[in-house]
Amino acid sequence: MKPLSPSKSSKSLASLWTYTLRGDNDIPANRAMQAYFNTLTTKFRGRPSTTLPIILNKELSQAFPQMKLKTTKDLQYLQSLAQDRGNWKSLTGRITEFVRASSSDEFDAGSK
Repeated sequence: MKPLSPSKSSKSLASLWTYTLRGDNDIPANRAMQAYFNTLTTKFRGRPSTTLPIILNKELSQAFPQMKLKTTKDLQYLQSLAQDRGNWKSLTGRITEFVRASSSDEFDAGSK
């Protein structure tokens, strides 16, 4: 099976960011994010889970070290940023470029 190219995966992630954070609070992705942050008090041992908030936080904090997505307050802040289409396109564009650059380095290293 051919691996997903970095440019396609980063575009998909930007679309996911936009759909989730600019969308209505009743869409499944937003309900799942809210439920995730409401149950953060329980710590589990073992391998960390791979959930949408964890993936989005990792990408956000790598592209913008001063930003994070770890609490409901962080989620609400990002949702408010997402409402300004111009700033949001700029923000997701920078995240996409960062993910594409870091993924292409890993992609190139894996193909050698």
